[in-house]
Amino acid sequence: MSLGERNQYSINDRYVEDAGRVFLTGVQALARLPIQQLRADRRRGLNTAALLAGYPGSPLAGLNFEIENAKQLVPDLPIVHRPLLNEEHGATAVMGSQLAAEQPDCEFDGIAGFWYGKAPGLDRAGDALRHAVFTGTSRLGGAVAIVGDDPAAKSSTLPSSSDATLFDLHMPILYPGDVEEILTLGMHAISLSRITGAWTALKIVDAVADGSGTLDLGATVIEPVVPDLEIEGVKYEHHPDAKLLPPNNLALERDLRVVRSELVRRYTVANKLNPVIVNPHDAWIGLIASGFTYHELRHALHSIGLRTLDDIANAGIRLLHLQLPVPFDPQNIRNFSEGLDEILVIEEKNPTAEWLVKDALYGSANQPRVLGKTRPDGQPLMPSHGILDADAIVQGLFDRLSLRVRDRLVEPRKKTKQRELIPLDVTRSPYFCSGCPHNSSTKVPEDSLIGAGIGCHTMVLLMDEDQVGNIAGVTAMGNEGMQWVGMEPFVERKHFIQNIGDGTYFHSGQLAIASAVAANSNITFKLLYNGTIAMTGGQDPKGGLGVIEITQIMLAQGVEQIIITTEDPSRYKETDFPKEVSVWTRERIIEAQESLAEVSGVTVLIHDQACAAQLRRT
Repeated sequence: MSLGERNQYSINDRYVEDAGRVFLTGVQALARLPIQQLRADRRRGLNTAALLAGYPGSPLAGLNFEIENAKQLVPDLPIVHRPLLNEEHGATAVMGSQLAAEQPDCEFDGIAGFWYGKAPGLDRAGDALRHAVFTGTSRLGGAVAIVGDDPAAKSSTLPSSSDATLFDLHMPILYPGDVEEILTLGMHAISLSRITGAWTALKIVDAVADGSGTLDLGATVIEPVVPDLEIEGVKYEHHPDAKLLPPNNLALERDLRVVRSELVRRYTVANKLNPVIVNPHDAWIGLIASGFTYHELRHALHSIGLRTLDDIANAGIRLLHLQLPVPFDPQNIRNFSEGLDEILVIEEKNPTAEWLVKDALYGSANQPRVLGKTRPDGQPLMPSHGILDADAIVQGLFDRLSLRVRDRLVEPRKKTKQRELIPLDVTRSPYFCSGCPHNSSTKVPEDSLIGAGIGCHTMVLLMDEDQVGNIAGVTAMGNEGMQWVGMEPFVERKHFIQNIGDGTYFHSGQLAIASAVAANSNITFKLLYNGTIAMTGGQDPKGGLGVIEITQIMLAQGVEQIIITTEDPSRYKETDFPKEVSVWTRERIIEAQESLAEVSGVTVLIHDQACAAQLRRT
């Protein structure tokens, strides 16, 4: 039944209904996933709960809001959402959800744990996640890492692809390519984690997180096939174990690398997670892709005239859809390669799957040529940078296919002329919102060297140096100012100004200030205190403190002097600050920075002004 044919439809159906067609975005599908899993457990007679913990960031911006919205609509389900200060704390919290099931007073049969964070959060949480992976999961719980990848760096300082990191963490990667696959592969991720004791990962690229679609809810509920669990004559059941010291941690490593990895392979095969979609008897070339890239490959094939599965088969193409690209069953690749002259692996960024395919086929008889990032002569074939969409795929794909089936193909359309832009009298760079405190807070004294921070104020990288100073670049979140610690001994300049947002300060930036004190550095941290994480939707900074409390912490850490600039100094008229803290009007912000630059050691300017966009929202 279509949405239009239903007598009544509510946008809340995406969370409260179990059947029928609904419209939802990728982020909303992620918020629905624990609901769908707990309801499936209820139908099996299981009393399970769910824990979600992590840190929001695009492409998963807004996930925390959607989780809260979904929770309110299903009060009968024990779903706990605990946004924390940073990603590593969230990872360890989810690790704890698995340990809870081992306690005699646990109130549930198991807890499904979900960690969420974007690719930089995965990087910084690596040690915490590695501890969690070794510890493992409970039989009726399971743990899934939801990783937001931003391959084109639309809202990140760096483009990202998390495959290699997740592979190194020994997490099987399930890669949805659309909204429906978030739910089907998400349920497989939980089931796989429960059965094998392994943490699993859902790789969510921005196009899938931001995408939307209409789907049949009933079709997204899976019935997983349980593979043979016998290992060395005994049926395997993992029990999470966080006693991570020798010799126990070495036994856990063997269990992870030998036993759990084998069970992952068996589950993948039993549930046909890497299906051959097209398999003609006269196939000469095989195409392999996963997730979003698989769907873009299909678009690229369509654009060169292979519009249906029959068209693809008639061109002699065998097509493999890797829904669980890492790790995969080597025998599946060997079977796929039989009779082929060539295999083309299409994947974004790193040639991870390409290397694994080559490894699986090495030494086999009649081994086909395996290509991916480069042509046989070493020239580029598929880009290893940016986003690998249909436009980026199509030319290399056409070149390889046209060697045999040129008559079946339509040549890729090429731009005959460059698009003409309307001439403008001025060039306008991105700028802050009307009323934004950064319009004032990013002003600096002449000839200042500035470190950009993470947040809306990162746009200083795109602005006129006369207003925002000479920008020395941007660091990883939480490392603000540490580049100056490395620069300072080798330059004549004696002072540095580092922008840092309050969201970053509470997330991880506090340690950077303490490190600068420990290094005896001459630096002014400019804390842009606006009361919200505006860049990713207006979340409240978790663990946030008021300006007064922040000054107390900073002085205790060894900060020499603090000046608070604000549009309303009267809000502090009743506060008895120590002599190291003073309050000035925001009009004196440049003078304040000049004054602090004369003080030896670490100083702080706190610019206290609320986010204008958030004020308008409220």
